[in-house]
Amino acid sequence: MPVSNSAFDLAIIGGGPAGYVAAIKAAQSGLKTALIEKEKVGGTCLHRGCIPAKALLYSAELYRKFTNAREYGISASGLNIDYPQIHRRKEYVVKRLFQGVQSLLKKNGVDVFSAEGRIISNQEVSIVSDSIETNRIKVKNVILATGSAPFIPKNIPYDKKYVLTSDDILLREEIPKSMIIAGGGAVGIEFACLFNALGTKVSVLEFLGNILPSEDREISEALEKLLIRRGINILSKTSLEKVVVENGITIEINNGKDIVGNKGFLSADLLLLAVGRRPLLDDPGIKELALDFDGKYLQTNEVMETSQSGMYAIGDITGPPLLAHKAINEGILSVTHLTGKDMHITNRKNIPRVVYGFPQVASIGLTQKEAEEMGYKVKIGKFPFAANSMAIIEGESLDCFVKIVSEEKYGEVLGVHAIGPHVGEWMWGVSLNSVLEGTVQEISNAIFPHPTLSEALFEAAHSIVDKPIHN
Repeated sequence: MPVSNSAFDLAIIGGGPAGYVAAIKAAQSGLKTALIEKEKVGGTCLHRGCIPAKALLYSAELYRKFTNAREYGISASGLNIDYPQIHRRKEYVVKRLFQGVQSLLKKNGVDVFSAEGRIISNQEVSIVSDSIETNRIKVKNVILATGSAPFIPKNIPYDKKYVLTSDDILLREEIPKSMIIAGGGAVGIEFACLFNALGTKVSVLEFLGNILPSEDREISEALEKLLIRRGINILSKTSLEKVVVENGITIEINNGKDIVGNKGFLSADLLLLAVGRRPLLDDPGIKELALDFDGKYLQTNEVMETSQSGMYAIGDITGPPLLAHKAINEGILSVTHLTGKDMHITNRKNIPRVVYGFPQVASIGLTQKEAEEMGYKVKIGKFPFAANSMAIIEGESLDCFVKIVSEEKYGEVLGVHAIGPHVGEWMWGVSLNSVLEGTVQEISNAIFPHPTLSEALFEAAHSIVDKPIHN
C-alpha cells in the first residue's frame, strides 16, 4: 500500500471501467493519481457483469450453432454441455483481463489502494479497511466512480439460492431446468437467450408493453417473435405480485388475464431479478457533501464536474445509460477537463447500446417514436438481412433488419437500430458518423467491403437517399 499521508493530484474512488480508465489517463497526463477500490479493479463489468456474462453467452452461441451443424455440412455426434467447464473458461477470461488491468495500472504508475475510500473533504480522503482507517491522503481533485448494484425490490424474498440477481447467477455451475426472469430489459433478455440455448424452460416477465422497452418498437417486436419461436415464454404488461420460495419458486403475477392452467401463478426452479440497478452512493460519504442530485443520480455538468469544484462523478452514479463504454468515455472526459486539454463533449443520445442475445440488438440515437415526439419530420430507411449475402451465408437472416431514422430535409441521422448477427460490432461507425456530423447521404457514399453484414447499413441509407440496390 502507498505511503501514509501522501499527497495526490487526484484521488479516484471506485476501480471499475470508469475509475481505472480515468486513473490510467490521469497518470499518463502526469498527475500523481490514487485509485481506491474496496474489491477488485475492473469493477462489476469485469467481475460480475459484461465480461463473464458475454463469455457464457459465447459458449451458448457455439452450442446453438453446433446443434444446427448438419445444415452446414458438419456432423457433430455426441454433442453435450459441460457447464462447469464453461464456467472455468469464463473464470479464465476474467482472470486474464483482471491481471491485464492490474498490469496497466502498475505500468502507468497509479497508486492503488485496496480498501474503501471515504471523503472527508474536497482535499482529503480517508482509506478504510475492515471499518478501520488505515490511511488518509491529501488530494487536489476527486473523481467519484462507485458504480451500481442490482436493484432488489423490498417485497421479494431474495435468498441467492432460488431468487438471484445477475451477480448470483454468474456463480452457478448448474443449468436450471426452468427459470423465470423478472425484467425484459437488456440483462433479462441476454440471460433468457443464454439459458434457452442451453435447454432451460424460460419465462420472461416485463411490466411494460414490450421487451427491450428502450429500443425502437419495431426492433423489440421482431426480437420478441424470434424468442417466442424458440420457446421462450414472454409475458408483457405483467407485474410480479408475490414470490413464494419452497424447493423452487412460485410467483403470483398480474397481467389482467389468467395464465392458462395456472390462474395467475407460475413455478420454476429459480427466479432471476433483472429489474434494473441502483447507484452506490452510500458508503463513501457522498450524501454528506451537499452535492446536487438528479433524482437518485449525482448531477454533473457536461464535463462530469459536480456542484463542488474539483469533484467529479462518472459512470453509473451519473445516470443512464448504465453502460461500461459510457463510463469509460466519462472517465477520459473528466480527466481531460481537469488537465486543461481540448475535449469533445459527448451527446448522451449518441451512445451505442448493444444487447448480446441471439441475435444481437444494437442501436444509437433516437427511436422513431422519440424523434417524432420531438417534432422531427422523419424519413425511415430499412433493409432486411434476408437480402444480405453474409447473413445468408451465416444462416442468421430470419426476421433481422437495419433501420435508419433520419431527418427528412437535411438527412441528419437521428438514430440507427439493428437486429441481426454481430450488429454491435459496426455500431461504432455510426457513432463516428455522429461525431463528424455526417448525414445519411455520406453513409450511402461510403464504400463498404463485400460481402459483410455491415452492408445492410449501406443499403438502408440508400433506401432513404434513393432506392436500395439489393432489395
